Amino acid sequence: MTIDFVVATPHDAVEFNDVYRNTTGSAGYLACNNIYNRVVLNEWYDINPHADLATHWECLDGARRWRFHLNKAARWHDGVPVTAHDVAYTHSHAKEMGYTGGMFLGDVEQIVEVDDHTVDYHLSTPNSGFLLMLGNFIFAHILPAHLFEGTDWSTNPHNLNPIGSGPFRFAEWIPGDRIVMEAVKDHWGARPEIDRLIIKIVPDRDECVRMIARGEAHIVTQDTLTRDRLSLMDDAVDAEILKRRGPGMALLDFNHSSPMWRDERVRRAVAHAVDRSAIDELGDPGVSQSWPHYLLGSTEWAFNPDAVAPAHDVAKAEELLDEAGLTRDADGSRASLRLFYMDTFHGHRPLAQIVSDSLEQLGFTVTFEGLSSVDWARRVRTDGDFDLIVVGGAMAPDPEITRTKYSTGGKNNMAGHHNPDVDAAYAAARSATTLVERGEHYKRLQEIWARDTEWVPLFWYGTYYPRSTRFFGWADQLGYSIPWWHWGRIRPVTPDADSAQ
Repeated sequence: MTIDFVVATPHDAVEFNDVYRNTTGSAGYLACNNIYNRVVLNEWYDINPHADLATHWECLDGARRWRFHLNKAARWHDGVPVTAHDVAYTHSHAKEMGYTGGMFLGDVEQIVEVDDHTVDYHLSTPNSGFLLMLGNFIFAHILPAHLFEGTDWSTNPHNLNPIGSGPFRFAEWIPGDRIVMEAVKDHWGARPEIDRLIIKIVPDRDECVRMIARGEAHIVTQDTLTRDRLSLMDDAVDAEILKRRGPGMALLDFNHSSPMWRDERVRRAVAHAVDRSAIDELGDPGVSQSWPHYLLGSTEWAFNPDAVAPAHDVAKAEELLDEAGLTRDADGSRASLRLFYMDTFHGHRPLAQIVSDSLEQLGFTVTFEGLSSVDWARRVRTDGDFDLIVVGGAMAPDPEITRTKYSTGGKNNMAGHHNPDVDAAYAAARSATTLVERGEHYKRLQEIWARDTEWVPLFWYGTYYPRSTRFFGWADQLGYSIPWWHWGRIRPVTPDADSAQ
């Protein structure tokens, strides 16, 4: 009997190389997490790294050098051994070329192959949070050097026919329909107890959820099920909904490259304009809530409860805008603004609507639109063609993750942040050797963000994962030693756990 595990998602793949360019939330993004490995592995809810390609590691030279010892049994799906050269080549080339895989490697000066199964990352400055950079994000995957070295990554055929080292090997992709991966039964690591991993492309989010309720799929992707759709699971059989506070927040950011947003008074005015009572209505007690703080409360060791966004005050907002020279014209208008969010994260749409409504009260004409991950990369990341964005941020479990987004020159600094005090706080936290010391620097960082209205926190989002009870091996059941989107440890718990074909 063939045991299939089916994932329903509304977003098709673009390709299968997120080290080259990230397509967040796409079916390819999900597939890559099961086809490839990272050096180490982190989940959102656990600050401690777990072994992946590396079996163990050492922090050397005051956190300026990190040594990783690779699993000597690791093999690519074509049988070639995984070596230190694969690791060094993948991350060195991604960093050199400015690809997504280099996003969190900004302080890496050199990657040295000590021997075939030992690799050293030499950093320009101490970084006690470096492990999280290698383990928390999909674009830290390691690619097979023997198939990529000497090629142009943009045209490499293995972007569409991936060969990884993970628990599933690529079988087929039928665009608009499905991606099929087969279990590597002789895998060098934990061996899958299902036969096939199938990602079904179902553009209708509601239908994705109904497939779980009918037993035709076993999990849907993040942000597919939202609070207003919970009733779709009312008649579900052999299924449950995992509800919990999420690992990040939705926030409003400014295009700091634009002269208008360099004026802190204008940024603060926008923050005062945001109607948080409307955001309150989106919350679900114990799962999600309106959030005015600059870090999640779940990161207790670094959380500063006194650093908060400006309170809702339309009169103060009007005063600040007038003071900054953004006065109303004869028709009562101030300016036109373009606001974007990534449509993969459907929950950002109502927040964009609330922000738009709030700003229109101040005389702004706001147009807002959800962008695909590809359009987002071009229009927001590359072209900077926006005024405001609603975006996810402040990911748990370590604020070091946010550095690339908010520090000067950060590879993910799409909003053009440039604040010397922010840079100094990050540097101090990276150099600290204890969690308590690091926490104090991050509390100072939150003070600076609030003082300068660098961005505006909006909502601590929750997660709703409808999933089958006929399988075991979800991230929360394994102590968050794997990410939620990794299904190599999934196993059936009842004889009829195989899916409909």
